[in-house]
Amino acid sequence: MDATATTSSPQVPAPDTAASWRALAGSGVLAMFGVSALYGSTFGLFLLPLQQSLGWSRGEIAFSLTLATLFTPLVAPLTGWVIDKVPLRPLILAGVVLQSANFAAFSMMQGSVWVYYGLCLALMVTAAGASLLSLAKLVQGWFDQSLGRALGLLFACGGIGGILHPLWTQAVISQLGWRQAFMVMAGLSLLACGAAALLLVREREPAARREPLAGLDARKPVSTAAAANGKGPDSMAAFMRDAIWWKLALFNMLFALGVGAIFMHFAALLQDRGATPGQAAFAMSLVGLGGLTGNLLAGWLADRMPASRLAVIVMAVPMLATLTIYAGGGLWVSIAAGGLLGLCSGGDNSVSLLLARRYFSADTFGRASATQMVAAAAGGGVSPWLAGLVHDRTGNYDLALIMAAACMGAAALAAWWLPEHRAATRPDGDNVALGA
Repeated sequence: MDATATTSSPQVPAPDTAASWRALAGSGVLAMFGVSALYGSTFGLFLLPLQQSLGWSRGEIAFSLTLATLFTPLVAPLTGWVIDKVPLRPLILAGVVLQSANFAAFSMMQGSVWVYYGLCLALMVTAAGASLLSLAKLVQGWFDQSLGRALGLLFACGGIGGILHPLWTQAVISQLGWRQAFMVMAGLSLLACGAAALLLVREREPAARREPLAGLDARKPVSTAAAANGKGPDSMAAFMRDAIWWKLALFNMLFALGVGAIFMHFAALLQDRGATPGQAAFAMSLVGLGGLTGNLLAGWLADRMPASRLAVIVMAVPMLATLTIYAGGGLWVSIAAGGLLGLCSGGDNSVSLLLARRYFSADTFGRASATQMVAAAAGGGVSPWLAGLVHDRTGNYDLALIMAAACMGAAALAAWWLPEHRAATRPDGDNVALGA
C-alpha cells in the first residue's frame, strides 16, 4: 500500500535541473516585459512629453512616485502575504492581464494630474501578481546551489528590457506620441508575458521546507537545531522586532534614496546638458546594459563571496559614478558614468534578495522581501520628487546629485554593518552559525 501511494504520487522535480531552468526562462521573459522593465526604464522619457502635452511640471510628474511610496506600506505586505499563501502561476497570469489593461488606460489621460496619480497607484496593485517579487519567490523554489546565478539571470532579463525599451519607446514617442507608446507597452505586456506564463512558468512544491542560507554555498547541511531555532521571524510583527530586518531595511532605503534621484531624472538631466532625445534614450539603454551586466556579475559573485561584502562594492561604485556626473566633463562622460551607475545598481536587486533569502526562511520569503520593499520605497519614492523640486527651484540637478552620492555612501556603511549569517540557538543556549 505504501508502494502504491509512492508510485501514484507525483514526483517533485529536483532543484537545479532542466525543469528549473525552464521555469527561470519563463520568469525571465516576464521580467523583461513586466512593469519594472517597461515603465521603470522609460519613466524619464515621458517627463518632457507629459510636461509639454498636459502642462504638468516635472515635480508634479515625479510626485507620482512619492504617492506610490505612501501606498507601498499597504500594498507590499499584502502582496508578500499573498505570494507566500496562494499558488503563484494563476496569480502571475492574472497580474499579466491587469497590468496590460493599466498600461492601456495611461494612453487615455487628459489634463488632470490626479488621474495620472490614480493610474500610477492602480499599477502598483495590478502589477503585483506578475511582479519581480512573485517571480523571485517562484525562482528561489527551483534553485539551491545556483540560487545566486538564477536570481542574477532573472534580474538581468529585466536589464535586457531596460536596454531595449527606452530605444523603441523614444522612437514611438517621437513619431506617434506618448499615448501610442503606452498602447505598445500594453500589447507587449499582454502578448509576451502571457505566452511565457502559459507555456513555461511552473511552481515547484519543495519536498521539504528549506531554511535561511547561512552561507551562499547551499551544499552545506543545516543542523536540526538551526532549522528549529534559526529560521528567523515568521510574522509581520516579528519582522518589526528583528534587528537584522532593520539593518537590511536601512541598507535598502538608503540605496533607493540615492539611486531614485538619478535614474528617474537621468534622461531629462542629459537633455538639460544639451543631449538630443535620441542621445538621452541611448544613455538610458546604456544604463540598462549596465544593469544587465551588473546582475549577471553580482549573481555569479554572490555564489562565491559573502553577499553583505559584495553589497558594499555595489553601493560604493555608483557613488563614484554619481560624483563623476556631478563634476561634468562633457556629455559622453556623463553617459558613460550612467552606464557604470547601472552596472552596480542593477546588481543591488539580486544582492538584496539573496540577503533576504539568507536571513529568512523560504516560507516567509515573500513577506520578508515585501516588507523590505516598504523600506526601499520610502527612499525610492521620495527621492525623485525631491530631485524634481531641486530642479524646479535651482534650475539644475547639482544639489540632487550631491545628496544622492551621500546616500549611496551611507548605504555602503549600512551594508558593512550587516551580519554574515543569522545565528541559531542550540538547546544548550549556545549560538551557532546556520549551515556550520
